[in-house]
Amino acid sequence: MDPQSTSGRPAYLWWLLPVLVLAGGLLLTTLIAPRSQAPVQALTQDLSRAHHDQLSRALVERAADVLIAARSITSPGTAASTDTDAFKRQAVSLLGEFPEVAGVELLTLVSHDQRAMVERQLSEQAGQFIRFARWTGTRDTEPAEPADRYLVIRQGVFQPETGPGVSGLGLVATSVPHWRDALRRARRENRPTATTVTELQRNGGEQRALRVFIPFQDEGKPEEDRHLLALVIRPDHWLERQLDGLHDTRWQVEVHDISQHARQPLATLPSATPPATDTPATRSTLTLANRQWMLSTRPADAWLGSLRQQALWPAWLVGLAVTLLAASLTAWACWQLMAHKRLLYRRTRRARRLGQQLDNTRVEKNILHHSLQESDRRARDLIELGGGIFAELDEGRHIGYLSPQAAILLDIPSTELIGTPLDALFAEEGKRDLAMTFDAARRDQGIERLDTEMVTQDGRSLAITLRVKALKDPLSGCAGFRVSLTPRQ
Repeated sequence: MDPQSTSGRPAYLWWLLPVLVLAGGLLLTTLIAPRSQAPVQALTQDLSRAHHDQLSRALVERAADVLIAARSITSPGTAASTDTDAFKRQAVSLLGEFPEVAGVELLTLVSHDQRAMVERQLSEQAGQFIRFARWTGTRDTEPAEPADRYLVIRQGVFQPETGPGVSGLGLVATSVPHWRDALRRARRENRPTATTVTELQRNGGEQRALRVFIPFQDEGKPEEDRHLLALVIRPDHWLERQLDGLHDTRWQVEVHDISQHARQPLATLPSATPPATDTPATRSTLTLANRQWMLSTRPADAWLGSLRQQALWPAWLVGLAVTLLAASLTAWACWQLMAHKRLLYRRTRRARRLGQQLDNTRVEKNILHHSLQESDRRARDLIELGGGIFAELDEGRHIGYLSPQAAILLDIPSTELIGTPLDALFAEEGKRDLAMTFDAARRDQGIERLDTEMVTQDGRSLAITLRVKALKDPLSGCAGFRVSLTPRQ
């Protein structure tokens, strides 16, 4: 063997392996390190989804609570639709419980004959001159034209920070195009309906809000005569208050009105830094009354960039460390290669010698196995050639094996007697001696002999000599018996 070569190659070629491992490790690190961003992206999506679901549940549950509380004002038996003080008390209580609602308004039907009286009452209530007005679409109003009936904003209670609550008083609700469909559906379907965001400028105040109309459950009144309760919601204020304590500045939150198909969001909660543009937003739909909203959350770019850097640096460090370790191990392996090859050569020669010994052992084993088979066959032949019956019994003297001679001497097939007690083959008067013989064999651990008679299948008596030997068991003392039954002349 040439100690300067390995597997037919010159030894110096093996020293190129550490250099190749080092170069390959650096190349793989350069290719794989950017892929560490995939787990970051997945983690970001999971965090965004979890945060998004939390915000969505909070918005849905809170909106449902607001509608339930508002329905209690419009339920049968309440005096809010006719009693000014009762309406104000219940409205103030509702606004105190739900600060995200900007205000509560009462819409009632007024006939033309009552117009002058109601206008006077509204002026006294607001402390300024108020007349019935219709919306013109120019963020302004003009006096309402005469009509048989007017659906006007009769009362209004607003949060203190939202400004005075008189800006909508006296406005004919059906004159606002954005409200007509919601008003009609609320009365016809007798359920809450929501409007789009509307800008109103009236009575010295300005509002940019949407309204949720809830019909009163007035018993005995037709649907077209029912009063309506309006929840005034400013989207930005509503979203900020709804998510107070839940909003995380690592995400930007937006709400779009799907029913309106507007690109501009209804409300936005900004993130600490501008949102990332290369990451898709997490979206889900919300329902407010009969309108479909879309909730969108998008992670902040600075936070997402920091996560990516935190994942990229460890990937490079791990790649370089693994590369250096692999190159060092390869160099150590090449250094040890020749010594291991010499050792392998010696062990190969020894393995050949041991293999020859193993082959010799297999041959001896085959010879012994053949001898055992011959011995077993010889024992079976002796049993079959014998004139008596040979049997093996368990500890309870039940037959486990019975030689074929039983069919000749007893006229009973040996297979039918398997599992039956041996005592069943003897007459009643001989069973006591039989039991004593077995007990003596168990006790003395020797061969016991008994001359007795067996009963054949047709009831004849057969004189036999019974020999019993107990099988010794280290645990129980006796594991069974071997018995020979030889006919006597």
